[in-house]
Amino acid sequence: MELDFNQLKGFMSGGKLTHLPSKGKKKIMALVWLSEHIKPGCVFTEKAFNALLNKLHTFGDPAILRRELYDHYLVNRNPDGSDYRLNPERPSLDELLVKYCGESAEKVSQTESAENTGQGSAAGYSDGDLAEAEDFRNRIHAEALKRVQAIRPDIGYVIDRYAVESYFQQHWDYPGAWYTIVAIPESAGSREALIDTIVRDTLKGS
Repeated sequence: MELDFNQLKGFMSGGKLTHLPSKGKKKIMALVWLSEHIKPGCVFTEKAFNALLNKLHTFGDPAILRRELYDHYLVNRNPDGSDYRLNPERPSLDELLVKYCGESAEKVSQTESAENTGQGSAAGYSDGDLAEAEDFRNRIHAEALKRVQAIRPDIGYVIDRYAVESYFQQHWDYPGAWYTIVAIPESAGSREALIDTIVRDTLKGS
C-alpha cells in the first residue's frame, strides 16, 4: 500500500523531518519516507550519505538515521560502516509494519482515519493540538539551545529524543471523554531534567 505522507505531518516542516518518531508505526513510515529519497543503484560514502540525509531532516543527527535505516533493512552498508546503498531487497511498508507493529498499512490507514475524525482512541491529535505541542516543545528547545551555546557557540540546533506526540498527556474524564493537555513527556521527569537531557544529547551528538 502507498505511504500516506499526511500521517507524518506532525513530524515534518518544509518537506523535512523535524524529528524522528521514537517508536511505532510513525517511525516506520518516516524511515520508509527517507528510503524513498535514496536513488537505487547509487553507492554513497558515509560523508555523501550524511549529506543526503541532512537535506531530509532538520535535527542534525544523520548518524541515528543511518543506523535506523540499516537496522530496518532499508539500506545496506559495508562491514566497516562505509559505502551505503539502498537495499534492493528491502521490505515493503506492509512487511515492516507487520514485523514491528503487528499491523498492515491498510489497517494503520484505517486507524489514522478514525482517530482524525474523532472516532478512535486518544492517540489521534488535531492540528490545533499538534501546533500547541510544537510551540511548547520549541520553547523547551530554545531554553536548551541557550545552555548548549554557552558551551558550544557553534551549535545552532538541539537533539530531542522525544517526538512532538510525546508532549501530550491523556486523561479520561468520567463518564466518557478523553481530554488532552500539553506537558513534559512523562518519562522525562521534570522540565529541568528534560532540558538537561536535550543539552546532553545535543553535545554528545555534535
